[in-house]
Order: sequence, then C-alpha cells, then structure tokens
Amino acid sequence: MCGMKNIMVKSKDKGSRWERDAVKILNEKYYGTWKRVPGSGAFGTILEIDELRGDLAGNYYFLPFVIRGEAKTGYGGATQIAVKRKWFEKIRDEAESGLVNEVPLLICKFSGSRSSMRYFVSMDFDAFGTFLEATEELYQENIKLRGYLEDNLHDIYREEES
Repeated sequence: MCGMKNIMVKSKDKGSRWERDAVKILNEKYYGTWKRVPGSGAFGTILEIDELRGDLAGNYYFLPFVIRGEAKTGYGGATQIAVKRKWFEKIRDEAESGLVNEVPLLICKFSGSRSSMRYFVSMDFDAFGTFLEATEELYQENIKLRGYLEDNLHDIYREEES
C-alpha cells in the first residue's frame, strides 16, 4: 500500500512541477499573463469557483477570451504521449462553465524528452475555430486601419505641419 501511495505522490509532484514549468515557459516565450491555478480542477468545479478551474489560465490583451489549460505530462514517455478524450471533455466543461469567455486546451510535455520538440498544445476543433475567428477579426481590424491610414495620410501630415 505504501508503494502505491509513493507512486501517486511522485506523479502528483511531477504534474505540479510541469504546471509551474509550463507557466514559466509560456510567460517567457509567448508574452502574456499565465498563472498556475493552485487547488485547481475538480475542486474548483465542485465548489463552482471560476478561478479554480483548469490547471493554468492565460490572458492576452488582444484576445477576446481567456485560455483555460490542462497541463499533462508522463502519459507515455520521451517519444509519445497518450491523449485522453476525458481530458478534453473536462477542460472544455470547465471553460464553458466559467463566467467569462474561455477557450480550453491541453498543454503537454513529452516526459523525459531532451529534444527541442518536447512541449505542445492540443485543442479540439471548436477551440481551434475560436482562435481562427479571433485571428480573422484582428486581421479585418488591421485591414480597416491600414485603409484609413492610407486614405488619410496626407491629411494627417498636413495637420502635423501646421
């Protein structure tokens, strides 16, 4: 019995370490505001506390949603990982039950990998579609702004010269 308990503790420690590392990597590499959600997951769902849902939360000022992440490592090894449907269902349910607009995704790590390709993000088609829609909206706003600037550039320079 003690051996099984030690394995579970080590597995939980490994998962918690990956959550902390993922936040650090995401904040350094893809500037945003990523936070680890202590006591997260089922605890937050049961108590219906939005801030305690999912393992990670990412916020980017230019996206119209919060990214709700479930961190996973150790379900395979250095060259493969088993991805379970229930993980997608859990993080999607947690994201949908929040008061703010959230997009769910899995943030994964190949356990023990030394390759440059050891971290990855996975999402379902709905989440992917939400990212594409946000990208399209930003693109269209950019096109409108560019057109406005091109149409009014001469007027803007004249005002500055006066």
